Order: sequence, then structure tokens, then C-alpha cells
Amino acid sequence: MLREIPVRRDCPQCGHVDFSAAVSVIVVWAHGLTTAIPMIPEDELRICASGRCRAAYRLVSRAFDVHPKTQATVGPWTRAVIVLEDGNGVEIHNSSGQILACA
Repeated sequence: MLREIPVRRDCPQCGHVDFSAAVSVIVVWAHGLTTAIPMIPEDELRICASGRCRAAYRLVSRAFDVHPKTQATVGPWTRAVIVLEDGNGVEIHNSSGQILACA
């Protein structure tokens, strides 16, 4: 059963009013990890539905920085999937996490 919690706040970044369903799990891939790490939020988190303010990117970056299993990684996260409570999801690629080969 989906929770119906009205959110009447504006996004602090872009002013958009619509937010996503609650985040169920964030799955993150990074250099130095042998498998993807699932992160389940303790609190109910929602992201801005506009997509213009990079709220999903900020959410993954902050969760990756504080999670105990990801603090020992060699580099930044490279890819993440945010699964929402309503069954939808968001896939994000971190361009700063790409390792470029130098000749």
C-alpha cells in the first residue's frame, strides 16, 4: 500500500512543487567495490520531480559519503539507481566518477 502524504513544500533549489514518491532503496556502483551496495534510507526521503535541480544526484552523493560500506572505496560512485515506493526508478551516471586513461 502506498502512503499518501501530501507534500506542500517548494524545492529549495528550483522552486518546483511536485515531489516523487518516497525513496525505497538506492543502489550504488563505485570503483573499488566488488558488488553494488544497496542503501535503504532510515527516514522518508522524496526528490524533486522536475529533474532540473539535480536533487537525485545530491541525494546519492550524500548517501554515498556517509554509508559505512562506501567510505573505504577507492574513488567516487559511478552509477546509481533510485527505486521509488511506487515502483518507478531513476538511473543516474556520475560523470566525475569516470576514470580517464592517460597516455
